Amino acid sequence: MQIPGYRLQSKIGRGGMANVYLAVQESFDRPVAIKVMNPALAADPTFSQRFIREAKMMAQLSHPHIVPVFDIGSHGDLHYMSMEHIVGGTLKQRLRDGLEDDDIQRITAEIAAALDYTGEQDIIHRDIKPDNIMFRGDGSAVLMDFGIARPMQGDEAMTQLGTIVGTPKYMSPEQHRGKGVDSRADLYSLGVVLFEMLTGRAPYTGEDAMSIGIKHISEPIPLLPGDKKRWQPLVRKLMAKDPEQRFQRGSEVVVALKSLSAVAAPSAAGTTPTPAPAAAKFVDGNSAEVKLESRMRCKEIKEKAGLLSSVYVFDIYVMADDFNQFQGHFEKISQELFAWGKERGKKCGKVKFKATVHPWIAGRVKEYLRNIRKADTHEFLTRIPIEVNLVGADGKPIEQYRIEPDSA
Repeated sequence: MQIPGYRLQSKIGRGGMANVYLAVQESFDRPVAIKVMNPALAADPTFSQRFIREAKMMAQLSHPHIVPVFDIGSHGDLHYMSMEHIVGGTLKQRLRDGLEDDDIQRITAEIAAALDYTGEQDIIHRDIKPDNIMFRGDGSAVLMDFGIARPMQGDEAMTQLGTIVGTPKYMSPEQHRGKGVDSRADLYSLGVVLFEMLTGRAPYTGEDAMSIGIKHISEPIPLLPGDKKRWQPLVRKLMAKDPEQRFQRGSEVVVALKSLSAVAAPSAAGTTPTPAPAAAKFVDGNSAEVKLESRMRCKEIKEKAGLLSSVYVFDIYVMADDFNQFQGHFEKISQELFAWGKERGKKCGKVKFKATVHPWIAGRVKEYLRNIRKADTHEFLTRIPIEVNLVGADGKPIEQYRIEPDSA
């Protein structure tokens, strides 16, 4: 393969649309990465237009944390663009060894700054993920691969409303729904990347894109490990389900990161850390002012069913601040119900279930009740009513309903 003005040396990357080669740009005698579209795709105008659009879009961007494009062109049936050769590998590679908090904070701030800039240019990347974040020799992070980026306005977009584009593990809820997106979708994806840098795993996984998408849309954000707890408000605000509750632009993320540290630098004596100032706090769109402690109580109540007979009611009360806390009570509730059903048999009258929770996990609580009724070990629950009372952290009712026994 020959491209005038370049000496191709070796292949350094490949993708579905293009291969990337290390080359020397002869006019400047400098190493570059040259991205060459797969010739087999060039015959399809859709792919050619997409490649050229990406090249032109990237060539117009000028930011220290976005890979610069030096040249675009075509030779025969080859479309190509040359860009800075980034030598430090990808974030995906660095995740294998784990990252220090200082590095995580710096990487997040640098990519947030890049997204603030692309947002100002009305460009959405739509595929923020560890594979598309690379590092220069000095360690600075660089955003790569605008192959599925598109302008937020105008007729240049090559995907239409209703088309799902991106990598499922990192896509925002609105992307999974196939809805219109703006630059806040990229900030959500940055939140997912941040969660992965902090924990070594993605917040949501599944067997296929649909199952992952459902979790992004409906599941609460998982809790970080105890030693990463100070990052939770930042992750929650980045990954708020509602774009209106997220950071609205990357510069807000940068400001929040600067004030994140739980402690300032050690004192001159080097012994006593100083708490961070109160001004470091910011509003978390997924959290509530009222915090709920985790608790669970089960008890049996004997009720008269007639002059000479009695039935029994199993009364459950749960309080949880998030779904992980509620999930922690699953096994105990399941065991208690199983033992009760085995002991009382036909004298099981009904179950009363009350939970004080935040509204955004109410749906998951209801799902738990539906699932436990389906379990073979708890088949007796299908023969008795379950009265459900869900109450918010502020004491206001969320929902009250009754699950009737299945018909014989």
